[in-house]
Amino acid sequence: MVAMTALLDLEAALESSRSGVVAVARDDLGVLELGGADVLSYLHVVSSQHTADLRPGNATSALLLSPKGKIEFAFRLAVVEGGALLDTHAAAAHPLAERLQRFVFRYDVTVRQVAAGSGPGVTGSGAGASATAGAAGLTAVGASASAGAAGLAAVSLLGPGWGAALEPAGLPGPPEGADRATVAAGLVVHRTPLGVDLVGRSATGALEALSRAGVALAPLEAWELARIERGLPRWGDELTDDVLAEEAGLLGSHVHLDKGCYPGQETVARVHNLGQVQRRLAGLRFEGGGLPAPRTDLRTEDGRRAGQVRSVARHPELGPIGLAYVRQVVPTGSRVLAGESAGTVVDLPFRPDRPNT
Repeated sequence: MVAMTALLDLEAALESSRSGVVAVARDDLGVLELGGADVLSYLHVVSSQHTADLRPGNATSALLLSPKGKIEFAFRLAVVEGGALLDTHAAAAHPLAERLQRFVFRYDVTVRQVAAGSGPGVTGSGAGASATAGAAGLTAVGASASAGAAGLAAVSLLGPGWGAALEPAGLPGPPEGADRATVAAGLVVHRTPLGVDLVGRSATGALEALSRAGVALAPLEAWELARIERGLPRWGDELTDDVLAEEAGLLGSHVHLDKGCYPGQETVARVHNLGQVQRRLAGLRFEGGGLPAPRTDLRTEDGRRAGQVRSVARHPELGPIGLAYVRQVVPTGSRVLAGESAGTVVDLPFRPDRPNT
């Protein structure tokens, strides 16, 4: 781990992120490089997103769905010269690489896992693939491919002060809009609802540069608390193979509604045209100090099914909170039971008065 100016405790990290900025080493993320002439057309065919017309510097998020429209993988991508850089949960990186590699035999596409918090790497290509193992424009300055694969996948800057942190560190900032990313030597820089993410082979070097610029390091738990506070679903927690994209609120951000002919598309269109799903992603404020385990079923006080808990956290300011899928018939403000715990259903985000950074 890179030595930072200071390792803040959780409460101090959250306080610093409200008006300033903190850095979080994202060893919970994995990175895939896709190279070759057919990368965007291939992703257009297999994913929920319209990627065929994207150009270098464009960025978006996408899903791989089951034939029944359930979420199997969720990832973010940035288009670079000669390919694309994908990032996802570290536990998903290896199976996602295998999944993408499985069907590339008809396409000029290479798939390479270059960074992940844990797990083996995957390298593979389609028939006749002409691209190198790493997508063009992503070779880290002063770092070999093997060093990049073993290093940090990403760094997140939490808080409105990210601009003041990037400039003295000599790091590029993101362009305006979530549909654009800055592609620099070994890095892709994304704007996020929580701040900025720096993703790629040079993430470790970026963390070192931020340290030299005096940016404090926050624990990964600070990012997780910020995610839950903002109501952002995550693969493995809220985004699982029993969830529809519309239930998670991902239509528009991860799903292109005017695009057809991809796995799960018929279900997406049918559910969307009907106008309502049976459950929604909502917040929970728990009573007392107890927290239920994720996947605990929710029930109303009169015993009816109400949903399921997905993520929980002890927030230093908000107290015990969580994210859950709640049935549409259970309105905001309802008291629900989760095992031995009780809580109130609230709308997301938990703090609507705090805009995205």
